[in-house]
Order: sequence, then C-alpha cells, then structure tokens
Amino acid sequence: MQTEIERARAALACIPADLPREQWARVGMAVKAAGLTFEDFDAWSQQGASYRTADARDTWRSIKADGGVTAATLHYIAREHGYSDSMKPRQGLKSAAGALPKREHTQAPAMSPAAVWGRCEPATWEHAYIARKGAAGVPLAALRVVPEGDALRIAGQSVVGWLVVPARGADGELQSLQFVPPGAGKKLNLPGASMAGARHIVGEPQEGRPLYLVEGIGQAWACWQATGRRAVVCFGWGNVGRVAAQLREREPTAALVLVPDTGKEADADKLARELQCAVAKLPEGEPANFDANDYARREGGDALAALLEGATEPPKPEPLLKPVDVAGVIANPSPPPRFVWEGYCPRGEVTLLGAHGGTGKSTIGEMLAVAVVTGRPLFGVPTERAAVVFASLEDGAHVVRHRLAHICRQWQIEPAELTGLHIVDGTESPELFTAEGRSEGRTTAAYAELRALVNATGAGLAIVDNASDAYGGDEIQRRSVRAFVRSLAAIARDVDAACLLLAHVNKGTSRAGKAEGGEGYSGSTAWHNSVRSRLFMSRAADGSLLLEHQKANLGRKREPLTLHWPDGGLPDSADAPATRVLVQRAQARADDTAAAALLRLLAEFEGRGQYASPNLAARNNPHALLRSEPAFKALGLTRGDVQRLVNQCQRAGWIEVADYRTSDRKERERWAVTEQGRIFAGLTAPTAPTAPTSDVSAEGAKAQGGCAHRAHPLGGYGG
Repeated sequence: MQTEIERARAALACIPADLPREQWARVGMAVKAAGLTFEDFDAWSQQGASYRTADARDTWRSIKADGGVTAATLHYIAREHGYSDSMKPRQGLKSAAGALPKREHTQAPAMSPAAVWGRCEPATWEHAYIARKGAAGVPLAALRVVPEGDALRIAGQSVVGWLVVPARGADGELQSLQFVPPGAGKKLNLPGASMAGARHIVGEPQEGRPLYLVEGIGQAWACWQATGRRAVVCFGWGNVGRVAAQLREREPTAALVLVPDTGKEADADKLARELQCAVAKLPEGEPANFDANDYARREGGDALAALLEGATEPPKPEPLLKPVDVAGVIANPSPPPRFVWEGYCPRGEVTLLGAHGGTGKSTIGEMLAVAVVTGRPLFGVPTERAAVVFASLEDGAHVVRHRLAHICRQWQIEPAELTGLHIVDGTESPELFTAEGRSEGRTTAAYAELRALVNATGAGLAIVDNASDAYGGDEIQRRSVRAFVRSLAAIARDVDAACLLLAHVNKGTSRAGKAEGGEGYSGSTAWHNSVRSRLFMSRAADGSLLLEHQKANLGRKREPLTLHWPDGGLPDSADAPATRVLVQRAQARADDTAAAALLRLLAEFEGRGQYASPNLAARNNPHALLRSEPAFKALGLTRGDVQRLVNQCQRAGWIEVADYRTSDRKERERWAVTEQGRIFAGLTAPTAPTAPTSDVSAEGAKAQGGCAHRAHPLGGYGG
C-alpha cells in the first residue's frame, strides 16, 4: 500500500508543469501541504518551458503553512489531468509543512527513467512518427516504444505506443525520457526528471567532422541522413546553449554547428559567438519554426547537405574598445574642434546652459538660433552660419513666435531671411527619454522625430528647451542621466552638429552669492561630467546677467560675460562695445562686397535687355532672374539675402526704379543701376575723388548724397 507521500508524488507526476503562474503556485502550496520537499516541487517545475530556479525557490519560501490549501487540492488537480486512485485520501491528515519527517527525494515507483525505459519495447522503422518524418533507415538501437497495456500517463494522457527517446547527461547516464506521439501532438517529458543539459546523439563519433546541434529528433535524423554525421538532440532550443557549452568544455576543438529553426537565428548567432560555433541557417522567408527536417523533405537531402556544408561563424561584433591611431597623429592629423558658437558650442557634442527659471535662457537660446542662421555674432562672440533646429518642449508655439518676432524687430531682420531655422512645438509630447528607477532608460518616439528632423535639415545646431521636459527620469540617477546625454550626442554626431541643452537649476544654486563659481546644474554630477561644455547664467542684484563658462573640454574657457537687458530690448554684452562696433563694420563690409557683385550682375543683365522687377511677386524679381547664373550661385545668397542687399542698394542710391516698355508695348517697371552704383561696383571710373572702397557702406553712401531715385509705391524691395 502506498504511503501518503508516495500518493502525493504520483499525483504530482500527472500534473503538467506548463500551467499559468497562479495555478503553478497553487500546486506548490498543495505540494508543501502534502509534506513533499522543495526538491519534489523543483524537479516537477523543471518540466515547464518557463522554468527558472530562482522563481521556484522564491515561491516555495513564500508559501505559508496555514495558506488555506491542503493536500486534497493536489489530488483534485491531478484528477483533472487523468489521475485515478482507488485509495481515498485519509481525513484529518495534518497539512502543515514540517508535520511529516523530511524524506530524501526519490522517484515514484515505476516512474524513474530507468524503470520506464526498462519496460519499453525496441522501436522499428514502421513506427508512425518515423514514417511521417521520412526517417527510414535511421539508427534504432537507442530508441524504444511504450508497450500496450502500460499504465504510464503524462499530463492526463496515456503514452502507450509513443516513441521513447532517451535523454542522457554529460556523463552518459540516463537522465530523463522524451515521449513522441505517433501522430500529431505535443512531445512530453518524463515528469520529475530534469532535461537540463540532457542530450541524445544520432550517429557514430567521427573525429574532426562537424557535430550538428538541433532541437528535436526529427531534425537530427534529417541531418544524419543528409551527411552521415552525428547530430545532437537537445530537447528544445532553451537547452541548446547548455549542451553546446558542455560539449565545448569537453571537446575544445570540436566543430560544433548550430542548426536553428526559423526565427531563432539571432539567438544562434549570439550563442555561436560565445562558444565559437558555426551556424547553418535555413533560407529567409520560411514560416516560423520551419526546421531542417521540413527543408530536407521539401528540397531533398542533397539540398540540406549543401546548406549544412555552408555553415559559417557569425561575424564578430565591433570591438567595444577601439584602437586609436597613434603613429599618424602628425602625418594624418585629426581635424581641430569646430564650434557653432565660438568656444561655447562644439560640433558633435552636447553643451549645457543652466539657469534658474525666468532668467532668460529660452530667449538667449532663440537669439543664438537666429544668430547662427544669419551668421551674425552673439554678444560679440562669432558664430558659424548653419541651419538650426529648435525643439521647444516647455513653451508653446505662440510664445516661441512672439519671442522670435521681438528678436527680428530688435535686430532688423526680415523673417524671410530665417529659411534655415526650423522650430518645432513638442509641448504635447515633450519626453525625448524615459527611465524608471535605476534602469538605463530608453529614447521615445519624439526623440526619433527630432533626430530625423536634424538629419533631414542638415542642421549645424540643435537646441533642446529644456532638460526637465525632455528627460523623463530621476535627475540624480547617474546611469540614466548619462544615457540621456549620450542620446543627444548621437543626434549631434549624425550631422556634425552642436547640441545645446537648456536646463533649470535648483533654487540653492541660483541664489545671490552662490551663482559665480557655483554649480550651474542640479541633480547627479553626470550632468556636468557627460557634457563637453557647460554654461551657467545668473541674475545679479542690479538686474544684469552673468554668463559663465564653467566647463570646456575642447578648448579654453571663455571669460565671464556681463549682459544688460534693457526694457523692451534684448540682452546684450556690456563688456565689449568696441568689439561690437568692429563686428558690425565687418558685417557691413561683407554686405557691401556682396552688393557690388549683385550690382555687376544686374548691370550685365540690363545690358542684355533682361530686367529685374521691383515687384516681389514678379517672375523676374532679382532672385528669380539671377538664381541660375553661375556667378550668382557662387555668392551663396538666399532670397532673404537678396532682399536685404536690394534694400541697401536702393537706400544708397545705387539702383532706382525706371519705366520701360515690353516688346508688346506694355508699360513695366525695372531696377536700373545708377551711375553712382556703377562707380561703387567698379564698372565706371569715378570722376572725382571718393572715399576708399573699404570704408564705403550703404549708410555712408547715403550720407554723401547718393543718386536720386523715384520712390517705389510698394516701398522698395521690402523697404
């Protein structure tokens, strides 16, 4: 007569381990209540595809003796899966764990691998599964069949007539059994016997020949039939890694070849790189779980043999630590760092501008955007002309546009000149990066859009306003902060752009007396360490702003700038008025050079009877008329540039509006280059001494009394 412990083990053996987690845990409660050990529960759980030792151990430890689940539950669940026992459970059996003496783990009677294997019959080639797989002639000595009348049931099913495949450990000892149904159906493993690291080998050893590792017996037969070489059954893809590692340890030079089912190629490549294996991949486009046996039956054994012969080792991944050319640092030097805003914003890197809320960093961010797009200096510091992407994640479109209009009015810029400025409103989905707890985090869909926009526009500067909206994580978590900054640096390096990240700082940092030389950031030191340049702006008691360069990895730190912000105006440097005058003069000289070239082109076209219209909408306005001319293309002027220069030329008296008749006698208006304009452009020698060309500007010419011209009713070219 069976003891209660033996009856409990027999009942457990009939329950499949692949249960939903809640039911699996309930079985664990019943197992503990029945007096079985953790070893019983763990051995049973290993039959499940999602088995993890830590899960089993943690669940077992969490089960309380008075959990309300008794041993009767175990028998009830077992009966649902076909278990039958004429013996009724004894009433009143104490179910608390520890009530019965702990026993050494043993298999239930007639359920050990050796016992079951011993009562099975030899297999024949007539077995339905062997015939269905087209495996006539495969080795049968190691295969058996469950005989008629055997009482063995697994997961509620009788396995009479099923093919039995032995699963042996690395030492060759019988470790478990797999049962394969004659017809369609799922293969089942022997309950209570672990498959971890078990294998079954088809074929005889051949020194120096490849050894194919596959999931199931059908694939192993196909490989053996096609090549005559050994194939190893690993009883599921999750076990391939264990078996391959054991084989590699025992045979360091063995030619191991992984033969994955369709859909598992990436896993096979990863495993092959770790264990120095080759991989034989099935053709692309096959359905999921298509395997070597399916391929051989469809294409033939020769095709499978050729596929296996073509197995290759996966390409080695790029090294994480990449060598740097030392010998060629002089003969083949790296280019020096480039800056979009000289000294402050290096290309390919992230610059952080920190300031307390309300200090004006967003305004200065937009001022920098306009300065870079137009190529003008900011606070006396030169910029490199480039397209700009400004991502406003805090202020909506109406606020950004209002601020931009104010900048254009103060700097006397026509908005049409800002063709390279791309502003996006991200206030509805501001997060570019998200992280939970101490995880590294990940980028978002908004980040992907921003990166695509920077690439599409070829921007030289990307401004993100601001960090508290873009970064969806804990600002003190070093790992995620560094990952966020790296993600912005990736955007910058795509197109060799500079990235400026605007950021708030905590109140303590921005208080009076703690600004100068203080820490211009808040949160983890990773904010400081991850960026290559860092600026900090604070407001003094007199209302002035102090812009400090607190970090510079790619050059010397710039001297602090004091900025004054007049009512109704814009922040401007109070430290270098002479520098600003020189810069303005340099800009005027550059404009005069371009204006002279434009006048020469207009005069040339005028001489050919091709006239430029003062009407902006006309098809022969100056930009439209000249844009295909190579000499004009060489000037690199945008439509906005031409508009500004034409205004300059009209104010200086270098061009005037004249009437003419077309070939069909219609009256039209055109720009005519005046005598003064021809002298300025170098087309006519002056009749009287004039100031040096280098000192001539539009305003200077106007002061000297330029040539008179008729006012155009449209106000000139935008004037």
